Amino acid sequence: MRLPSPILVVCQGNLCRSPFAELLLQKKLQDAGVYAELFSRGLQNIGSQPVPDVALSVALEFDIDLSIHRSTMLLKQDLQHAAFVLVMSARQRKFIGEISPMSIGKVFLLSQPDGGDTVADPIGQSADVFREVYTEIAEHIDAWLQRFGIVQA
Repeated sequence: MRLPSPILVVCQGNLCRSPFAELLLQKKLQDAGVYAELFSRGLQNIGSQPVPDVALSVALEFDIDLSIHRSTMLLKQDLQHAAFVLVMSARQRKFIGEISPMSIGKVFLLSQPDGGDTVADPIGQSADVFREVYTEIAEHIDAWLQRFGIVQA
């Protein structure tokens, strides 16, 4: 499977899961010497908010700096621009299909290579919960990179 680009990562608010996944995927691709355009968005319009402090500190444990990220709401043109879309849940995939039926064929669960479970939203939770969710996201990204033939199992 060839790596599609641009890749869009979507979660509910674009505060913790999708920006972390975007930047971690970007880092892993750069480490592998592979270029792809990446961006992230949220399904809810929460304005331009910074990442919560707990998410910032846990992301740094993964060598990911989310300090300059601000939440951005998903627009239809984002879906048109993206070649590949990763979402955190089947509900999010369904929602995107409803607002942009032409996009549904390029929307996949982040967890799809690992069984397709929902990636829980850690917002408002402890650092331990963020650590668990970010570890899960990292595992799913590794599975996608294996599927794309960028890293070996």
